[in-house]
Amino acid sequence: MITTFLINMEVLSVDPLATIIKAACVLISGTILLCYGLAVCLGHVEPWLPMISDCAVEAPEKYPFRMGIVIGAFLLGFEVVAVYNGNRAFSRSRVCLFLGCLASCGLGIVGVVNEKEDNPVHSSGAAVFFALYAAYTVIMAWNVTLDPKSPRWSIILKQACAVVTWIALLTLGGLATDWGKYRTYIAVCEWTATF
Repeated sequence: MITTFLINMEVLSVDPLATIIKAACVLISGTILLCYGLAVCLGHVEPWLPMISDCAVEAPEKYPFRMGIVIGAFLLGFEVVAVYNGNRAFSRSRVCLFLGCLASCGLGIVGVVNEKEDNPVHSSGAAVFFALYAAYTVIMAWNVTLDPKSPRWSIILKQACAVVTWIALLTLGGLATDWGKYRTYIAVCEWTATF
């Protein structure tokens, strides 16, 4: 979410649609943190460190999770289209549009179907979201480097966020071969890639 905010605010910094980026980041992050807090307080998950989806299985936390993540996915999709419309000069803007829209659909699936209801569908949605949105952020970070108006520190920060996200996702993928043994490490990777 931080990477999304940093990269796309650069593109839309003078556009009133930049508010959508802020709203999507705050809504998704806030929803996850709210559901984590509810799940911990109600004893549905251990305080350190559940998978994010584990915080959205039981009532009542599954209801705000569904609403917040689905609305957030819609806002992210809208934001991807807005960035595309404001950023068509970059050579890879159509690729970003495709990746970002599919990623927001994957996030929507995560919000609609929890892991207890249908784990393969939920996990597929999560994989689509994480992989495609990480690819989207890397390409957008690269596009920002091509903009001569971008300050050097801003470019380095965006690239660092994109690299950390990919390292977390690749580590998660490698550790997923033994879920039971590496569950906490996998959760750390998931939270890192998300925020």
